[in-house]
Amino acid sequence: MRTFANLLHPISPSDFIDQYWTQKAILISDNNPSKFADLFSWESLNQILNLYPLKSPEIRLSQSGKKFQPIQTARDIIKACQSGATLVVDRLHQKNENIAKLAEQLRLELGHRIQVNSYSSPGRQQGFTCHYDSHEVFILQIAGQKHWRVFFENFPYPISETPSSQFTPPEGNPYLEQTLNPGELLYIPRGHWHDAIAVAEPSLHLTLGIDGPTGLDFSDWLTEQLQTSPQWRQTLPFLTPNNRSACREHLQKLIKTWQQQIEEDSLIERYLDEQCSKGQPSRQFSFPAQLSHPQFPDGLFTQFYRPQQPVLIEINSKIGGYTVKTGEKKIALAGLDLSRLEKLFTSENFTGLDVQTWLADFDWETEIVPLLTQLVQNGILLVVSS
Repeated sequence: MRTFANLLHPISPSDFIDQYWTQKAILISDNNPSKFADLFSWESLNQILNLYPLKSPEIRLSQSGKKFQPIQTARDIIKACQSGATLVVDRLHQKNENIAKLAEQLRLELGHRIQVNSYSSPGRQQGFTCHYDSHEVFILQIAGQKHWRVFFENFPYPISETPSSQFTPPEGNPYLEQTLNPGELLYIPRGHWHDAIAVAEPSLHLTLGIDGPTGLDFSDWLTEQLQTSPQWRQTLPFLTPNNRSACREHLQKLIKTWQQQIEEDSLIERYLDEQCSKGQPSRQFSFPAQLSHPQFPDGLFTQFYRPQQPVLIEINSKIGGYTVKTGEKKIALAGLDLSRLEKLFTSENFTGLDVQTWLADFDWETEIVPLLTQLVQNGILLVVSS
């Protein structure tokens, strides 16, 4: 399984976070050209292009700022790339099984949203002019070589509402300038300007975009919570010079009340719980098991898979059990103690026999099968096809 530590090797995640994360770009190599060979390839890209609809903007073209018409046919792509354009395929984690597993694992480890795109460029061509991104970027070189230049930021921690097109690239020399070879990784913090050009032969790389919430996102979430409060929906006193003190007192009272509510209602914990459980898994379907009985024709030997997505388990006093939340899904379960319920959500792959072992005092047909059926039909567990 691809993990964050595996991607960063030989640098440890703790050293990377302390010295580079959100601070400085770094090229990481463990001298293994085939490190990402089992993850993606030219053949993988061709399968996507041949099987998926060629729709903009998920599949798009770029060439040093040149504007292209929306893609209509395969010939449009081939002709543009032969003329020097870079082909970008967005949301690769929704189109490729290996990338889906990688995105799921990183989402679980880091707790931030993950998007994976592919970039394929002809030799000696540049897809984009110097720019910065509003998210953290990891470049995984799959094939060919690409020469990169990275410059320090001149607008710290940009967001999507402040794109690099609003600013002028920094002058002077880059602080990092290196050629990325197959199997190597380049990390670029958000806001750091960069550009790249393929070397002699065609280049293929993956970009892992990590988009974490900010204080602004927390502020927006708090505003949503305020909408349920009559005090905050109340009209302010007349905004006249003579009434300024009354307005000030009204706002100060609101702020004081809000500070107390944040502490009493555990709003910070609620926000963190919501963020933790977000992130739609790439795999949600498990036909025919989700359709009708018999759900598990292999009985105890049925293989189950749990999408790697954070799970939040809360006490549900109404049913004397628990409510399980994962992504946008929510299900109430009774009859299990917390330790055994957690076991179902800490294992990625297991069989019905494993569940029978965990729930040794439960009957397979009358108790365990209905429980697993409920989880499978709600897409929380998937049945692995024989």
